[in-house]
Amino acid sequence: MTADLDQLADRHFRPDPQGALATPESARRACVLVAIDPAVAETKAGQDTVWMLANLLSRQFKLVTGITLDIPSQVALRPSVAAFGEAPTLKETIANCIRLVAGKHVSVHDHGSAVEPHPIEIFIGRPSGAPRAALRLVLFADGWRLFLGDAFAAADLPRSELTFGPYMGACFAAGEVFKHLRGMKPGKGQFIGEGHDLCLSLWTTRTAASWVELDPDPAIERLDFPPFYLAGAGAVAQAAALSIGGLPGVTGHATGVDHDPLDLSNDNRYALATLDDDREPKAPFLTAFLAGRGFTQYPHAGTWQDYVTRRNRPPNRSELDALEAHFRYRVILSCVDDNAARHAIQNLWPELIIGGSTHGLTAKAIAYDMAGDQLCLKCYNPVVERNELVKKRLEELRPMTPEARAQLFVELGVDPVKAEEHLRDPRCGQLSEQDLNRFAAGEPMMSVGFVSVAAGVLLAAQFLRFVHLGREGLVEDGPMLIANFYRPGLRWLRTSPEQGCDCATRRLTDWSSRWVA
Repeated sequence: MTADLDQLADRHFRPDPQGALATPESARRACVLVAIDPAVAETKAGQDTVWMLANLLSRQFKLVTGITLDIPSQVALRPSVAAFGEAPTLKETIANCIRLVAGKHVSVHDHGSAVEPHPIEIFIGRPSGAPRAALRLVLFADGWRLFLGDAFAAADLPRSELTFGPYMGACFAAGEVFKHLRGMKPGKGQFIGEGHDLCLSLWTTRTAASWVELDPDPAIERLDFPPFYLAGAGAVAQAAALSIGGLPGVTGHATGVDHDPLDLSNDNRYALATLDDDREPKAPFLTAFLAGRGFTQYPHAGTWQDYVTRRNRPPNRSELDALEAHFRYRVILSCVDDNAARHAIQNLWPELIIGGSTHGLTAKAIAYDMAGDQLCLKCYNPVVERNELVKKRLEELRPMTPEARAQLFVELGVDPVKAEEHLRDPRCGQLSEQDLNRFAAGEPMMSVGFVSVAAGVLLAAQFLRFVHLGREGLVEDGPMLIANFYRPGLRWLRTSPEQGCDCATRRLTDWSSRWVA
């Protein structure tokens, strides 16, 4: 399938909300060199790192035009590494990954072939030899820990089979490529390298001056997840599923709920999807991947509200169906981007909600734990009447030229002819309910793949933290964990409920009546 390049690249050329990125006209295009230490290439951590890095770089359409691979040819691919593109060897798999993600838009080269000089090299593992690009970043990840910079020294090979450090390391590396090519305004943000190394533990979120000084990983023996719901099956949910599904010996039951299909305008951030998956229903697509990684599954290709009312669907697993009959939902991973859906989830007062979301070049995971005094999922997420939004959008569109309106309608996924008829006479009824919902949502925000994946990694990591430590350990440092790509790093934030939100009283009535013995 051949997709339009402008459509694929559109989202990450929109203005970022922090105003730190340079204008799209100043963006550069480049072929990036990706290399890996032969010994690290044999490890699962090394393979997870290079697979996710290639996946993310391939989605930087109109920035990354080619990827040169310096990967040993005979290294066999390890199990549970590649969600797609799997081949007998690691190198073949990575090349397949790039082609499936980007088609003709990102070329694949062997190291040593005649290509133009590479402005950026990402070296995975323990560096050897002189840099082969103006900018070389060394990426090393193991378990919960990662290093990205230009002055690395570690004697041991990665030993852990966890995905968190490798995936988050790939996100930060892809973020640096994006910032260098897309461009940053002077004085905005910070680049890694040239004395600014990033060396941190995703478990503790603390940084260190060197790898040997990092906090050690926790000893986690069991990886049996309780049944959970993925509300929304888009970019963040896909990354969370990849993070969980890549863990060794993992088990659990996943219920995925989403009414939309995959759509190519989001392919720059769908880390689990390829160009061939366009228009596939999101929920079955997501849970099928988890089923292949040891989970039992239940997909619902409909809205969260329809799932709760049991409209036109068979029952879930028996013990979950019994709980759902009394509107009891234990763990929901919220990946929705619509405030009405957020309210519908919170109004069930589940035992625990963990949400993942993005904003510009920041990713966050938030624990909504009603046992404490944290914010709820409705706080700071107001619902505005859809018809009011539609009316406002119509007034904004009227002064525009017909050509500009048509372009916007296409970007929103709304038929331009029907939309123009609705603009002339809203009573004509040409737009469907789904069209009106898209129209009310407005122009898509700036988004980029490595941020969405980071949000999914944080979400999955927080879920595992809950399984390992319980709810007290989950919110010990604060309910909100943020990954910042403008100034690379992680930090916790404490939050307070919004004044006037009904969670102040309903956590003591609705939530407590369900979950406090």
